Amino acid sequence: MAVGEDTRSRILDAAIEMMDAGGEASIRVAVIAKKLDIAEPSIYHHFTNRAALVEAAYVEWYWRCLKIQVPMDAIMSLVETKEEYVRAIVKSLTWSYQKDRHAARAVRISVLGAAQRNPQLALAINAINRKFLGSLADSMREAQKRKWISSNRDPLATAYWIHGQILGRVVAEMDAGVVDLEHWDALSFEMVHTILGS
Repeated sequence: MAVGEDTRSRILDAAIEMMDAGGEASIRVAVIAKKLDIAEPSIYHHFTNRAALVEAAYVEWYWRCLKIQVPMDAIMSLVETKEEYVRAIVKSLTWSYQKDRHAARAVRISVLGAAQRNPQLALAINAINRKFLGSLADSMREAQKRKWISSNRDPLATAYWIHGQILGRVVAEMDAGVVDLEHWDALSFEMVHTILGS
């Protein structure tokens, strides 16, 4: 990694850490410069202003939360039957619903909320979603070709719906103790099985 890229990454790491602790308003360029032992102009060399730094931090934060998912093309290379495909999707969802994944889901909700008010951020997040959810849609198209799932379902709309209901779990988690999360998961799996025709 080049020195410039390393400095940029360190700046983003510090900004993400601040956002994680105190939200967007907590990002202070002077504090980041002091923490990293660099001059403030070094930050502005990489980001034209604080708003650009915040936007880049949101994009990086969102991408980091998604990129640890197992790519669907890798999953598709491992499955040979409808049962294996359904099992792989359910296993992926089970992993996504884990309690220790709550923070990643909450980050994505936070970034999506910020993107509603920031057209530039929305463009960047939409590009990430298209790439990430496009691979899920591609897996569904392949499953349709193999006659594993109904050809009546739009793969991209279905991929976005699945992603949306995963993030929707945050609403129940936020009101801790009120919603039975095991029941929420069971209902989610029931809907996914219906979509997959299993």
